[in-house]
Amino acid sequence: MNTPDYLEMTVFSKDKAVVMVGNLADAKTPEELGKVNHLARWYKPWFYKHVEGFLQREEGEEFVPLREYLLRHNRAIFWVVESMIPFGNNPVFRFFLGWLLPPKVAFLKFTTTPGVRAMTFTKQANIVLPLNILEEQIDKATELFDTFPLLVYPCRILNHGQAGQLRPPRKDQMVPGANYGMFNDLGVYGVPGPVKKKQPFDAVKAMRAMEKFIRDVGGYSFLYADNFMTREEFEVMFDLTSYERVRKKYHAEGAFPHLYDKVKPEIDVFQVGKQYVNPL
Repeated sequence: MNTPDYLEMTVFSKDKAVVMVGNLADAKTPEELGKVNHLARWYKPWFYKHVEGFLQREEGEEFVPLREYLLRHNRAIFWVVESMIPFGNNPVFRFFLGWLLPPKVAFLKFTTTPGVRAMTFTKQANIVLPLNILEEQIDKATELFDTFPLLVYPCRILNHGQAGQLRPPRKDQMVPGANYGMFNDLGVYGVPGPVKKKQPFDAVKAMRAMEKFIRDVGGYSFLYADNFMTREEFEVMFDLTSYERVRKKYHAEGAFPHLYDKVKPEIDVFQVGKQYVNPL
């Protein structure tokens, strides 16, 4: 079977999802040109809403300009903008003001006060998990965060036969006859369900429970997002043997911060978690 150029799944509930297969192609015939979708234009529906429409259509084929495809989640920042502008996907808003989206991340950070930062530090998570437990992943994310949609992207982790920051896949994760295991990026974005329902929600407890699940199944957290692990837990998830050896060899200790210190939250997440556990 040929590997597609792009593969993505958007999960809208525990029993509804849309799988999107993308291959590089040229639209040449009149029929193909008629299927071109300029989905990045300001007046177009947000991409995840467009994808959701295929739950009723079952299947379909489109030709999307490559740049627009690569930026498909840009205008709605996946679906996070919906929490900021609930009417943002309204056709009238899109037509007259859709060109304003997405808001610049630099502007959002510049205008974010410490209080707002404290209340929003758990809105985004990207996780690498073994593909052979995909159903279990979705169940766990639903249990802890109760937010949809979820994004799933497949990826490989190679077994190089030597130490690296990512540990070699476990035997049950390896693809038979290959030197890699199949994993996937699970994207969890937006406001957790309990917060939307104005119910108590301990964000730190939920994130730490997810991180324990990740460690137990041999997965990894993305380091650009907030991490809630202790130093010891971090070193269980990642193999820092080579990293520590190189730091010592080139006298980085005391001169440059450790990887863990770079990615841990800049605020006391445990204190903040207790402070904002009840949104009422």
